[in-house]
Amino acid sequence: MSLDGLSYTAASRMRALLCPIGRIRRSRFLEFVERVQLENIIRLGDIAPDPKPNRTMFSPQGFPNGQIVYNFSTSHDRDHEYLEPFEPHRRTFLVIAIADFTEGNPEEILLAQFEDLRAIYRRALFHTCLIFDSPSSAPLPSPKMRANDDRDTSKFFIPVPTKRESRVTTMRTIMCDITACLLSEFTGYARTLQSLPTIESPLVSGLAEESTPTAPGGSNRLSMPSIAGASVMGGLQQQRMSMQAFGSGTTTERARIRGKGRIQISIAELYLLTGRTTDALKELVEGANVAKNYNDHLWHGKALDGIGICLVILAYLGVDFQIPNIPFPPLDAKAASKSTPTPPKTPTPIEGGSSAPSVDLQQLLELIPEIGNSVLNLFNRSSNFQGESIPQLCFSETVIRYSKFMTATYLANGLNTKSLSNIVISYPLTKPETIEKRAPGLPEKRDISASVMRAYPNPIEALTVLDASKILGGISSVLGSIGFQRKKAMVSRELIRILIPGLIQARVVGAAGAGVHPAAGLSATSGPLVATPRSPSGGLDIMEDEVEIGIMGLLEDMCAAYGILRKEAKAPKDKVTEREKNVGDEIVAENELRAFGWPALKIHVLRSCMSLCEALPDFHGVLKFTAQLLKLGGSDLAKEEQIKLATNISRTISAASKLGLSGVQTSYWDAFLLRDIELVESAIWKSPTPHGRHELVGEEESGGTPVPILSSKNPFIYNPFGKNRDTVIAEQVLVQNELAEFKVTLQNPFDFDVEVESIALDVTGVEFETEKQGVVLSPFRTQQLSIFGKASQPGNMTVVGCKIKVFGCVEQSFPILTEGFDFGKMDIKIKRMGLSVLEAKLHRPASAVSKRASGKLAAMQAAPTPKTIPISVVESQPLVVAQASSLPQSALMVLEGERKTFNVVFKNVTAVPVDIIFFSFQDSTTTQLQAALASKDMQPSEIYEYEILLLKKRALIWKNEKDKASLTSSEDTSTELVGKNDSPILIPPQSTANFDIEVLGKPGLTNASVQMDYGYLGVPKDQIGPKFYTRQAVLPITVTVNASIELVRVDFIPFATSVDFGELSGPVEGEDGAVNEKNEQYRRLIRQAGVRSAPSEYCLMTLDLRNAWPQPLKVTLQVREPPKGTAEEDGDWIDPYETSDTIQAGHQNRFVLLVKRVHLANPTAKIPSLSGSQRQFVVSTSKPTAVQERLSREAFWFREEILKCIRGTWAEVGTARKGEVELRNFRLSPRMVETVRVDDVGIKMEVVPCEEADEDKDALLQKAAPGKFMLETDRFYNLRTTITNRTSREILPILRLSPSLRNQHISAALDLSRRFAFDGLLQQALRRIPPGGATSVEMGFVVLCRGEFEVTAGVEEVRIGRWGMEREQEQRKLGPDGIPEDVLEGVVGRMSWVGREVLTMVVRGGG
Repeated sequence: MSLDGLSYTAASRMRALLCPIGRIRRSRFLEFVERVQLENIIRLGDIAPDPKPNRTMFSPQGFPNGQIVYNFSTSHDRDHEYLEPFEPHRRTFLVIAIADFTEGNPEEILLAQFEDLRAIYRRALFHTCLIFDSPSSAPLPSPKMRANDDRDTSKFFIPVPTKRESRVTTMRTIMCDITACLLSEFTGYARTLQSLPTIESPLVSGLAEESTPTAPGGSNRLSMPSIAGASVMGGLQQQRMSMQAFGSGTTTERARIRGKGRIQISIAELYLLTGRTTDALKELVEGANVAKNYNDHLWHGKALDGIGICLVILAYLGVDFQIPNIPFPPLDAKAASKSTPTPPKTPTPIEGGSSAPSVDLQQLLELIPEIGNSVLNLFNRSSNFQGESIPQLCFSETVIRYSKFMTATYLANGLNTKSLSNIVISYPLTKPETIEKRAPGLPEKRDISASVMRAYPNPIEALTVLDASKILGGISSVLGSIGFQRKKAMVSRELIRILIPGLIQARVVGAAGAGVHPAAGLSATSGPLVATPRSPSGGLDIMEDEVEIGIMGLLEDMCAAYGILRKEAKAPKDKVTEREKNVGDEIVAENELRAFGWPALKIHVLRSCMSLCEALPDFHGVLKFTAQLLKLGGSDLAKEEQIKLATNISRTISAASKLGLSGVQTSYWDAFLLRDIELVESAIWKSPTPHGRHELVGEEESGGTPVPILSSKNPFIYNPFGKNRDTVIAEQVLVQNELAEFKVTLQNPFDFDVEVESIALDVTGVEFETEKQGVVLSPFRTQQLSIFGKASQPGNMTVVGCKIKVFGCVEQSFPILTEGFDFGKMDIKIKRMGLSVLEAKLHRPASAVSKRASGKLAAMQAAPTPKTIPISVVESQPLVVAQASSLPQSALMVLEGERKTFNVVFKNVTAVPVDIIFFSFQDSTTTQLQAALASKDMQPSEIYEYEILLLKKRALIWKNEKDKASLTSSEDTSTELVGKNDSPILIPPQSTANFDIEVLGKPGLTNASVQMDYGYLGVPKDQIGPKFYTRQAVLPITVTVNASIELVRVDFIPFATSVDFGELSGPVEGEDGAVNEKNEQYRRLIRQAGVRSAPSEYCLMTLDLRNAWPQPLKVTLQVREPPKGTAEEDGDWIDPYETSDTIQAGHQNRFVLLVKRVHLANPTAKIPSLSGSQRQFVVSTSKPTAVQERLSREAFWFREEILKCIRGTWAEVGTARKGEVELRNFRLSPRMVETVRVDDVGIKMEVVPCEEADEDKDALLQKAAPGKFMLETDRFYNLRTTITNRTSREILPILRLSPSLRNQHISAALDLSRRFAFDGLLQQALRRIPPGGATSVEMGFVVLCRGEFEVTAGVEEVRIGRWGMEREQEQRKLGPDGIPEDVLEGVVGRMSWVGREVLTMVVRGGG
């Protein structure tokens, strides 16, 4: 992880230099540098302390929770050595030499070069050498040490094993050992600092270093900072000063105390660098108090800055700490200058400052900006004193560091873990898209912008190019992070203005020093000319810790602010397909860029970028911005300008070639280069048809031979209500290793020729070899050329475009854009202004209401859609033709309901066998039925009937007993072959096969076609891929369907309650003694019913059948008991009642059937769909009411139950022709439904004798018929009423009895006051009846006069809630709009029932 050189905590990082030693390759050196940089954070608790007592000043045991953050660099900064006493973090304290053991460097050479490094970088405290990829047993160089040097020589040369042999902690352990030695050296350096009287300010020390030659330091290993006593007369001056110091208020004493305060602050800085943050905080507070009391403003600000850094690091480490009393400067500068010095105060915690860091983060967030303002004010005050001014570089860096602190808290919405990680260890931080609630105390963006602009140097020419670039780059980084792109672009333009003269001068100076031409100066002396991951600054030699983005990144950001480029995140290489899919959005963005901003300004900016790239020289940048200018200007540029830019591209490529640089290319500037690709279909190749794997039928459950085709399933006929809605898209198909021709259309809208070096198809899925061709596109032309290629393997291939290589451009994959950009459909409404116009827009439907996303309105653009050509490459396929059939002239005639079978012979004329066959059929009724199903006026019951005809009663069916074809080879022998992988061979090569097809006579059937889809898989069906391919052989036939038996009328008649089945059990004779055939037939009909005592369970069904065929037909009808379950429904009919009769031609006969009445638990259930899907999103023109819907459903379900009990067949007399009678052509009226229905609640009444009667009960009570009783007057009887609950829910009923005189007017019939006497109430409430339960109620009565009486009964349901019980909650399924999908679902209500039987009582006079 690279560290930010301008981070707020940059002053707490230890600078270390990584340099190569011995013979080592650059790639290996960079690899070893990465291994070292991964361990840049060392915890003090992991470091072993030095056992020597004189080296424990910076012992890691003083603060084990602390950490040292290394700032590794591969370059040494000598230009800012004068700032090291004031800012110790700029000094290189550690030098790590990196050697490669595999290069075989001799020990003498390594030792000599190591001593040279120690001499060159003598200001470093510790030098060591890491020998990478060294075995543990390899000998190490042993340096010679002085007699008084007691350091451990084993840490000078350290072997590092290879990555394979290294453990996770190997490199960390090595860095801990190096850090331990470095901390030991810090003690001596700190003691030397403490012995000094003072430390001069940076400007004074810088002037002293420039005027005074550096003394040789051969005998002194440590380099001391610039001090006032470094001259020869320093000792006398010190002595004279000490002799004159007699009081605490004298000038000498104040200077001495001020100097000690500065040294104390420097020692605190060393504590901060070595991870002893708590000690650093203590020393900084004390030093700040001294500086405050003695008006040392520069060092006072330096101490306050360090205090803020310590507090932030402690918060990041998560340790408990107290915020001390920070010695802020007084507000009144005059009062502060006149105040008398006071001794430093001991730090004390502020109110509430003793809590954990999580409590103090908000307080710390408010404290750091206050410290920053005080530091900058102190730095400004110091400029009033001669020699105490802060350098402009340090001031600007301080402003940027505090601005980056505020930026981190702004992006992370407070001082939290994310912001602290970014501040301390430069963890990447991005601004969240949405912030639900902003934390209190956060700075505003305008405050951050105003703060960072204080770092802008004035005048900027006073700084070096390197320092100015660093400061302007830091300002641009802060402005870009908070979204001030335009202000960032302004600073970036100033940076470019400074860089161009400096780069030109560097080229001239570097070329003169190297003795080469200036055009090749940077390429010969400065390494890479362009930005690379290893060298982000390109040809500009900028240090790694001072560069946040490369030169190209800086130019791209500036161009994005001016609307030239759209700054986007770089997509990974494995997501090229997603980028190509969004090519339409890219084209919309390009057109928006052209319309955005000031064209003249954008051209000026692009030319500035081109000038900078030429000054580097960066040939890639020159080509990139030249191409960008052509892309934005396009054909609108003047002809001379276009030719000049094209010439510039050619000249740049030539210059790069002369310098030996390869790969200097750019992207082509016209996205519409490729306009169309067409596959030229071959005349000799017939494309197979693709199918999905789900269309295959699995193996039989019995475990037999895999069945290739199930005759009852039609996989290829379009089913609009199929469960699988994935329609098979017609694909273009190629064959493996067969040459195919493609026609490509290219365009050139510019005023200069475009040289296309090569063009090839961009194909995904399979290997496709293309014969590359070149062409020169003339100005303002559209040209076509043919490209030939072939696929070398089978599979799915998709042509997404062409890979085109234009001269000077990289080979790009261009999508197929058949349509241009429609400027007329662009959104011309001004909804956004500024840079927000360049941001991505959210798409929305044209008719939808506009929605806001992130505070911005989404817009719709008419972007062109790239075209893709899916092509399937298949292996060799067989070819089958229809050779013969058993139908003369391919025509046949059938009657309605008749089934006839014919034979078809297919022949395989190729050498490839056929192991898979699908039969599908098309007939004239299919189209009509599908059109009827698509109608909006269809009711669910009618749709069900059409689906029965479409799915259950197909006109043609493949009929084969063994589900295999009868195979006949060329020798006319019947065989059964098996192909490879045990897959059945249905048609061998050069053989024929016979197939039987069955035709069902249906009304409207006039023509049909037998379609056999066949193919060769070669593998078992469970190993087939997602797709397979077949060809199709078609045999058209003509069918004539004539009428046979027609159903004219259907009616249902209830039984009279006085009919007794027992009376009809014997033969019925007429007056002459002969047996009546009609009565005998009726007797057989009743005998077949099997129930004698319940006539109400049956009804009579009459059917009028008409013979429309010119020949007599014998009709047979069968009736059975209602099936119980699906097994009985689909199984064989067991002992059905059968009746038959012969109907003459043109005659009509009536058939009477005894059918058992039906009870349905839910007669209002929703009518299902046989296809498994409902008609959603179909607006019906008719909206039936709930009552109409209930009657329709009841008629449907009772009709379905009746159809399950009856069936009919016909046979032609004298011939073998036979068929089925269509009995579905009738509807049930509400009266018929009531006749067929068995009520949910059954009511049965009967008269029973009273238990107290002493006479003969049989004599007093006689049952004349079902529901008819013979009684006597003045006798006691009981009326028993039995109520049966056939529903699936519990009911709470009320029974109502209504006696009356028979055959009388209602006014006289109900007058029973002197005729009838009841022992009880005629209306009474009953107990709850469970589902399927029954209850009986008896009530005594006496008839007082003779006559005929009738008793009717009714039951009414009481609401459950009326009796204080919880009401049943009916769960109703709701649709997406909240409306119930079924209007009748869960609707029960309050029901009432009336008994079907009427109890008749014939009363006689008593004996």
